[in-house]
Amino acid sequence: MQKFKENRGFVELIKGSSITLLIKLTGMIFGYLIMLFITNVYGASEWGLYSLCITVLSISVLLPKFGFDNSLVRIITELRLYNNNNEIKKVLKKSIIISVIVSLTVIVLINFLNDFIALQLLKKSELSSFIPIVSYAIIPLTLIAIMSAYFQALKRTTLFILFQTALINIIFLLLLLSFYVLDIEIVVFKLYVISVFITFLIAIIIYLYSKEKNVNTETGKEISYNYQRIINLSTPMLISSSFALFMSWSDIIMLSMYKTTSDIGIYDSALRLATLSGISLIAINAVVTPKFVEFYSRKDYEGLKDVVQKSTRLIFFTASPILLILIIFSKEILSFFGEDFSIGYLALIYLCISRFINAISGSVGYIMQMTDNQKTYQRVIFIAFLINVILNFILIPKYSYTGAAFASAIAMIFWNLTLVIIIKRQLGFWTFITFKMKRA
Repeated sequence: MQKFKENRGFVELIKGSSITLLIKLTGMIFGYLIMLFITNVYGASEWGLYSLCITVLSISVLLPKFGFDNSLVRIITELRLYNNNNEIKKVLKKSIIISVIVSLTVIVLINFLNDFIALQLLKKSELSSFIPIVSYAIIPLTLIAIMSAYFQALKRTTLFILFQTALINIIFLLLLLSFYVLDIEIVVFKLYVISVFITFLIAIIIYLYSKEKNVNTETGKEISYNYQRIINLSTPMLISSSFALFMSWSDIIMLSMYKTTSDIGIYDSALRLATLSGISLIAINAVVTPKFVEFYSRKDYEGLKDVVQKSTRLIFFTASPILLILIIFSKEILSFFGEDFSIGYLALIYLCISRFINAISGSVGYIMQMTDNQKTYQRVIFIAFLINVILNFILIPKYSYTGAAFASAIAMIFWNLTLVIIIKRQLGFWTFITFKMKRA
C-alpha cells in the first residue's frame, strides 16, 4: 500500500477521479430527479415518449460527431506531447467544419423522413411533431461534444464531465420545476432542447476563454493533421461508438415496434438505474484516457499496464457496492418511479450483472481506441451489436423489456470479455482486476 501512496500517478488518478466522480454523480442525481419528476407528474407513457425523443436525438448526432469525442482526445493529447499548439487550433477548426456540414445534412434528412421514422419505423404517430424539435438540438449538442473532448485532452476533466452530461441535466431540471411552479404548459422535450442551447452558450464562453488561457504560442515537433488524416482516424471510432450506443438504443427502438410507451418507460428506467454503476467508469476514464495516449506514444507499455490495472481496481471498488444495492433492492428502487415500474426488477438485475463484468474488465474500449486498435474494436462492437439485435428480435415479442435487458446483457458481456483477451494478445497484459499487491 505504501508504494501506491508514494506513486504520484496513482494519487493524481484518485484525486482527478474523485472530482470528476462528484460532478458526474451530481449530473446523474439530477438526471434521476428528472426521471422521478416526469414519471410522477406525467406518467410512464410520457416518460417513454421523452425517452424515444432522446434516442432519436442521440442517433441523429452520431454522424455529426464523427467520432471526434474520442479521436480529438487522441489527436490533441499527442500534439500537446510535442507542444504543437498551432496544429491543435487547426484540428479543432477542421473538426467543427466537418461536424457542421454533416449536421446540416442530417437535419434536412430527418425532417424529410419525418413520417417514415414516426409512422413506419417506430410506429408512434405522436413522434412526428417532435422530430423537427429534435433537429434544433443537433448542431449545439455536436459542438458541445467537440469542446468536451478538447477539455478532456487538456486534462481539464472537471469541464469535460460538466459539459458531457451534468450541466444539461441541472439546467433541464431547473426549467422543469420553474414551468411547473409557474403553471406554464410546455412540451417536456422542448425544455430539454432549450437546456442544450443554454449549455452550448456557456460552453462557447468557457471554450474561448480556455483557448486563450491554456494554449501557449511555443511550437515543438511538427505534426500535421489534414482533413483526410482526421477522417481516417475518426471513422473507426465513429463506427464503433455508433454500434456501442445502438446496442442500448436498439432495445428502445425495438420495444417501440412491439410494445407500448409504458414498456419503453419501464425499460428505460431500469437501464438508467443500471447505468448509475457506470459513473465511476466514466469519471476514471475521463482522467486516464489521455494517459493511455501518453504512455502508448512513448512506447512505455509497463506504465500503460500500471495505469490500466490501477484504474480497473478503482472502477471495481466504486461500482460493486452500487450494483449490489441495485440487485438486492431492485423492486423497491424501481417502485420510486411508480408502482408500475417495480415489475421491471428482473430487467434491472440482468443489466446490473452485465455492468459487473464491465467493471471488472476495465476501460477496454478506450484502451483499444487510444492504442491504434480502433479497427479491431470496431469489429468486436459490430458483432456484439448483431448479437443484441438478433436476441431482441427473438426475446422482445414474448418477454418485452425483460427480454431486451437479457439481450443487452449478453452483448455487453461478450464485447467486454472479447476485448480483454484481445488486449492481452496485443499489448501483453490483462485489464482484469487483480488483487496481488507488490511487497514494499
